[in-house]
Amino acid sequence: MIRVNLVKSEKKEIEEAILPEERAPKERKKTPLGNLLIALAVVVIGALAYVQKSALDTERALLEEARAEKLKLQPVGAKLDLVELQKIFLEKKIGLINALKARQSSAIQIMEEISRDLPDWVWLTEANLRPQGLELKGRALSNIQISDFMRNLEKSGLFDSVGLVGSIQRTMGTNSYLEFTLTAALAAPKPPPAAAKGAPVPEAR
Repeated sequence: MIRVNLVKSEKKEIEEAILPEERAPKERKKTPLGNLLIALAVVVIGALAYVQKSALDTERALLEEARAEKLKLQPVGAKLDLVELQKIFLEKKIGLINALKARQSSAIQIMEEISRDLPDWVWLTEANLRPQGLELKGRALSNIQISDFMRNLEKSGLFDSVGLVGSIQRTMGTNSYLEFTLTAALAAPKPPPAAAKGAPVPEAR
């Protein structure tokens, strides 16, 4: 006689029917941690890329703004350079005018003194005022008159080291004369006289 254990078989079928449904939540809970880390890394990389892109866009915007500002300021810089050049030109022009005025004043004084120092029968043909001194060219009837002229120049106080460069005998018709060249250094200006000792000093008001 054969017996069949139906109880175990039914129990097994019931367990097989119930177990998959009961195991599902447990299997869902066993999601790999690696997938979560990968997703987190992707999010972090995306955030960093966005931040870098934003910073790069900001730098590009600032660069473009600086370039635009530079283009606006270029005409202003050119005008400032032109004004500076004009200022330098005017300063040089004013300096030259002042130098010419001072030289003109001294030249007039020198020519007046030379006219006073000329002896009779001595006349000038050329006078050149140079930075290193005065050069005079003229004619005279004798060497004595040339010596007198040189002595008068030295006594004037305007000249130092008056020297004769040379003299040449010339003849015109029946008349003979000497052509001479003199040089004279300009004397240094004298300081104003010092106040006498014991003289009362004017009080400032």
